[in-house]
Amino acid sequence: MLNSSDSNWDDKLNISTESVDYSDEDNQNYGYDPTPYVVLERLVELDILKKDDVIVDYGCGKGRICFFINSQVGCRIIGIDHSERLLEIARENLESYGNGADIDFVNSKAEDYVPDGANCLYFFNPFSSHVFQEVLRRIGESYGRNPREILIFFYYSTIEYRLYLPTEPRLKLVESVYFSEDEIDNDTPAKLDIFKFNP
Repeated sequence: MLNSSDSNWDDKLNISTESVDYSDEDNQNYGYDPTPYVVLERLVELDILKKDDVIVDYGCGKGRICFFINSQVGCRIIGIDHSERLLEIARENLESYGNGADIDFVNSKAEDYVPDGANCLYFFNPFSSHVFQEVLRRIGESYGRNPREILIFFYYSTIEYRLYLPTEPRLKLVESVYFSEDEIDNDTPAKLDIFKFNP
């Protein structure tokens, strides 16, 4: 089992992603709160992600997911965020990470970004369900140009998303991975839901 200490992983990857940041939060786009490394470890252990995958991390913030997944799987990963300020931190992390040929950061609103070529999409409640519906529309546009299997990973759904996701016909739940309060160092348990895009 990989070491799940957030500070240890940041040190190992030579990055700084621990501190939360809500400075650029508004009523549609939520602040930066990094996914616990234990969740990312479990995701890698599922052996779903492959070296030839292209992953998009929506609301990437400082880039934790990009660096960890790239270091463990070796696949190409694109982090997008509406905050140029957070992306500057991500780019500083990229420089110190030192092996970023397959990592890109894009300043874009999620609803404007079309994930052409990507087959895995990661979300940790980066924005409202209204924005997410627009994101799904963009995913559909990309699928229409390039039909492929697309997996969507959704960590720590809020009540808003827990009500919305089961009603979304374009998403088919494949698997749920559960985490205890102790595992994620939080007051409530959480889960990682894996969906298949079902146009």
